[in-house]
This record gives sequence, C-alpha cells and structure tokens, in this order.
Amino acid sequence: MLLTDTPIEIPLIVTAVNAGRTAQARLASMGILPGEKLMVLRNDINGPLVLEVKGTRVAIGRGLCQKVMVSPGNEESKE
Repeated sequence: MLLTDTPIEIPLIVTAVNAGRTAQARLASMGILPGEKLMVLRNDINGPLVLEVKGTRVAIGRGLCQKVMVSPGNEESKE
C-alpha cells in the first residue's frame, strides 16, 4: 500500500521506493529505504506526513510519500 494510505501509529516496513534517482536519494538521506521500519505520526488530509524513522521525526510532502510502498510491520519492530 502507499505510505499516504496508511493509518497513524502503526509500525510499517518500506517495501519499495518507486521514484527517480533524485527522489530516491532524497528519501534515502532521511532513512527511508526498502526494509526500513517507520511509523506515520500525522497524516492530515492536506499537508505533509510526519513520520518517525530511526527515532527521528521527519515531515515529507504528500507527492514524495506517494512514491513509497509499505507493508504492516509487527509490534516487535516498534522501537
């Protein structure tokens, strides 16, 4: 599922990043890579998503988030 379609405060695992090199590099610089664990902290109808990645909060625009595919992670993956 797309990152923009996920509920908040559920552990997720990045399964794919379907973007060009520049977008992939930008996401990678924030720690968003395939296999990485993350959690959506805020997902309002408009505006950026606020994520927790590697213990750090990051805000990412909806357009960039639509390029990230995720799957539910297990509760043990929550740090």
